[in-house]
Amino acid sequence: MKGLFKRHTMWWLRFTPLPGLPQQRFALGTDDMAEAIIRARDIQEQVTNNAREVAGSCQQEIEIYLHEQKKAGLAVSTLSSRRYVLTKMVDKIGVKNPRLITKAGLQRWFDRHREQNAHTAVAYLNIAHFWMKWLVKRGKIPRDATRDVDIPKLPMRQRRNFLLPHQAVTLLEAASSNQDLKFAIYCGLHAGLRKLEVVEARANWFDLHSGLLHVQATDTFQPKDRDNRTIPLTNEFADWLRAHYTMGSGYVLAPKVQHGAYRYRFDFRAAFVNLVKRCGFKDLTFHDLRRTFASLHVSSGTSIYKVARWLGDRVDVVEDHYGHLIPNDSEINRAWVKAEPSRPDSHLRGSPQIEIMSTTSKCA
Repeated sequence: MKGLFKRHTMWWLRFTPLPGLPQQRFALGTDDMAEAIIRARDIQEQVTNNAREVAGSCQQEIEIYLHEQKKAGLAVSTLSSRRYVLTKMVDKIGVKNPRLITKAGLQRWFDRHREQNAHTAVAYLNIAHFWMKWLVKRGKIPRDATRDVDIPKLPMRQRRNFLLPHQAVTLLEAASSNQDLKFAIYCGLHAGLRKLEVVEARANWFDLHSGLLHVQATDTFQPKDRDNRTIPLTNEFADWLRAHYTMGSGYVLAPKVQHGAYRYRFDFRAAFVNLVKRCGFKDLTFHDLRRTFASLHVSSGTSIYKVARWLGDRVDVVEDHYGHLIPNDSEINRAWVKAEPSRPDSHLRGSPQIEIMSTTSKCA
């Protein structure tokens, strides 16, 4: 029977319910071939009928779209975000088929998010646009209704937050009663890790002997830049890990918590928000700790190339965001340094006799 295969001693079935859907696999729970064929046929019939019932539904089209994007190399974290946004969108609009999505429904959904955060609303609308553009290309809908949504002029973003050194120390000290939260804060401030990277961190990422942190892809995690990277551990962070963690195997943070439907296996957001309030910091997010890591390094003279490599970002991205923090640029004085006194024979060499007035000189 096509699609039937053995794994160890037990029979399994793999097949595609309908063209365009991802392949599915089922454990048949038997080592007898005849019994496996009977169970496989029953499963094929049931799953295929269910697929036909929802054929063309929003949820099915979302899954097909994400499956194609995964094959194209889109990061797991990005796929998870898009699934969340698109699923919530069709649920809030209240439609079962993409053809029923209208400008009015999208506008109401967009406006609700805009009331909370205008920039987030636009980001969500862009995700909807990517999906609906894909649907148009496949002939599932006649046009992309996201193009008709009225988007007001967005307010200018406020300056990105980052902590000063003494504020970072205050935050770390305030978290001393919560070991897992302090681990997360150390990862952000001393290694520049993203929240998902902290949650997915495995014990084998931390080489305390060599003083290195290796961010690596796992069975449940893929780095945002789709490339592993290595970050030197600061002495303070390494010493704290030796004193408070026994590196075994598995996850470092909340090792007994497994993955569920939510994007984050374990979420320390509530504890972090309460800590920020106790410290008196306004509008500080966990991602601001990554910005703090970068800004403190750049402002203290660390090479932008190194900072980019540790963050897993491109050099031009780091330069755009933090280049203004590079310290001690002596060229700022160049325009105000007096030229050497003119020499009698200077006119023979064609040298211009220019003397720039000092800012302390009095005007005539």
